[in-house]
Amino acid sequence: MRQREDFKEGTLGADLLTTVTTIDFGSDPGFATIAAPDYAAIIIDPEGAGNGPEIVYLTAFTATQTTGTITRGEEGTSDPGVTHASGTAWRHGPTIEDFDRFVWAWDSDDPSGAAQVDIDLAGFEVVQITGWLKPATDNVTLFVRLSNNGGASFRSGGSDYVWINRNSNNITTYTAGDLADSEGEIVGTIGNAAGEGVSFDMQVIGPASAGRKTVIITKFMMQNLSGAYFFGHDGIICTTEEVNDYIRLFFSSGNIASGRIAVYGYPSP
Repeated sequence: MRQREDFKEGTLGADLLTTVTTIDFGSDPGFATIAAPDYAAIIIDPEGAGNGPEIVYLTAFTATQTTGTITRGEEGTSDPGVTHASGTAWRHGPTIEDFDRFVWAWDSDDPSGAAQVDIDLAGFEVVQITGWLKPATDNVTLFVRLSNNGGASFRSGGSDYVWINRNSNNITTYTAGDLADSEGEIVGTIGNAAGEGVSFDMQVIGPASAGRKTVIITKFMMQNLSGAYFFGHDGIICTTEEVNDYIRLFFSSGNIASGRIAVYGYPSP
């Protein structure tokens, strides 16, 4: 995991040759102990006063020591093939990677006529799916399923999902759930008349982690088949610990009449 600490900078205590993977800080740089899979990004020659900037990753370091293990030419920078001379400035600070962690991943302007929307989750630790969908068929339920094989198939076993739903129309609160289901339910009784449908903000948490169960948390606002408004939230968990690389959104019956979905992701470290 990427480590960040404040106020860490200095100058090299020894030449850093092109093949060298040990950095000499000259004195204690003040980092806490770092061990795999953690690392800290360091910019060598950040102002380009020497042989040009290079980003390295400090992958192994013991607190209070003056040297550490690095990997060279990270984040698209190239090992310059020349020496960073002793005394060259170094700085532990933000790089483009820090500002580009939350990225636009996928977008569909108009899924009209589609039977479902399949979204690629591969390589993302957290994915946010925001949008709205209107069904072509009246009085339907919005479901999700997850894939572990690139979208070739989606989990649909009778106990693959646990889901819990709570929604309200400001008069009555409704709760529903299932501890063993073949899909995760977001909300039902969605209407397809003018102005009806469902808008939602969904987070998919941990799909890239093999040792945990993917969780889907959704907030939604919808207008049902009778024109009544409901706000609610929903939680879904895949009952198997695995990497999930696709998610499918679909209605219980019929196609998607119209909608728009934007997807943003936080990549795995």
